[in-house]
Amino acid sequence: MPKPRPVSCVESATPSSRRLGGAEAVVIIVVITVTAALVAVVGMPLSLALQLLAGAGLTAVLVVGLLTGATTRWLRTALTALLSPAA
Repeated sequence: MPKPRPVSCVESATPSSRRLGGAEAVVIIVVITVTAALVAVVGMPLSLALQLLAGAGLTAVLVVGLLTGATTRWLRTALTALLSPAA
């Protein structure tokens, strides 16, 4: 008798290739914590904190792209995604 195939509650066109590693999860947690601290403790407006995060993300994409020798197409795609307005 064949094993039943597991059914996902959420179907997506592209399945996740891997889960987040420990270092990636720690970075995400630290970024969220620092943003919350800037808004709650320092009193920075949320819009300014989000702009700060967007700038840090843009800088990270550029640095990683330049260090890894990414193609121009990849960098253009990443920059377009970061600079496009949220839907």
